[in-house]
Amino acid sequence: MTRQVDVAVVSTHVAPALGYGGVSVTTAVLTGAWAKLGHRILLCSSDASLGARLRPKDVNLGSAVEVSLYRSYGFRRWGFGLGAIPKILRVCVNAPQVYIHGIATWPSTLAALFCWGLGRPFVVAPRGGLMPEHVILIRQSKPHKWWYYRLLTLPALRRAQAIHCTSDVEAEGVRRYVGADAPVVIIPNGVDLDQIHASPAPQTPGLTLCFLGHILPEKGINAFLRVWLTQRRPGDRMLIAGRASDGAYFDEFKTLVAEAPEAVSYHGYLDRAGVKNLLAQSHFLVLPSGLDAGGMRENFGNVVAEALAAGRPVLVSRGLAWDGIEAAGAGFVFDLNAAAVGAALRRVQALELDAWRGMSRRARRHVEAHLNVHTLAAEAWRLLVAPQALPANGARS
Repeated sequence: MTRQVDVAVVSTHVAPALGYGGVSVTTAVLTGAWAKLGHRILLCSSDASLGARLRPKDVNLGSAVEVSLYRSYGFRRWGFGLGAIPKILRVCVNAPQVYIHGIATWPSTLAALFCWGLGRPFVVAPRGGLMPEHVILIRQSKPHKWWYYRLLTLPALRRAQAIHCTSDVEAEGVRRYVGADAPVVIIPNGVDLDQIHASPAPQTPGLTLCFLGHILPEKGINAFLRVWLTQRRPGDRMLIAGRASDGAYFDEFKTLVAEAPEAVSYHGYLDRAGVKNLLAQSHFLVLPSGLDAGGMRENFGNVVAEALAAGRPVLVSRGLAWDGIEAAGAGFVFDLNAAAVGAALRRVQALELDAWRGMSRRARRHVEAHLNVHTLAAEAWRLLVAPQALPANGARS
């Protein structure tokens, strides 16, 4: 450490790392917002990326953020690398407080255990790791991982001064497995509105839907596609982008895409610019998490917030952080069955252009009013500096 800092931030991956989901993006967005608020930060993460390994200069979050990366190898998804031990120990010894993104990975576990042993105050954001259905799946099919949770993850969480959840459903899982009196506070993830701008309506005929996410059972895209393929009209399109997976689920996905190659296009993994471009070509973003077998692990859904900021209404499954989006006039919510998906699709197909434009404006306004990262970052900072003022029921203060 070369200078005095206010907080150390520890994460498994950090943007612009490719291929490791929303936690890497959230780490960068929240850290950058704290820096803009004037806080001095040491960020420690692995250098893992599906592209070239990250270098500190790639993580461009401003002069207030010192970036410390260690070499990851082997289990790069979990950020494994022995170089993490001295680097994370150093930040835990020298920083007055530590904020940890994620649980049950190599760096997040090290940081929590080091803070516990040193008596250093720390805050943990589980980032989906304790979603109820996800934990049930672990207990049923991955007993070795459940023992990891029981022996390391849950005991460390019980020593955190605050647990930062992003939705009610995530908080439910934390209370169930950490304890009813866990120091939970719910603050949603924010969007940097300076980086995402609303796009005009697509000029293509028909209705274009967009799905962005890893092609996995918990994302529900196959079940959604099966319904959409039976109801699509001439000119309707589905644009899909996200990391491929292995096994039967991705094989089924490829079969479904092949049923209508003129209407469904799969773009593979895209960078941030590619994602923005795909959203601009779409009328609605779709997030059908939980619709297929595999459990619902979506604690928040950053892609929904980003789509709303881009002026794109959303179609989302019930039970996520977005159950109120229909009341806000910025999307439709469907239950976890094919009939409900079909009914939601018919509602979308019946929209006139002027009605869609109204939803687009309300989508952007919703983010401006409720998901501005600079407002939410100030709330999250209080978890570090004023935990005694946290509301007892876990609600946002």
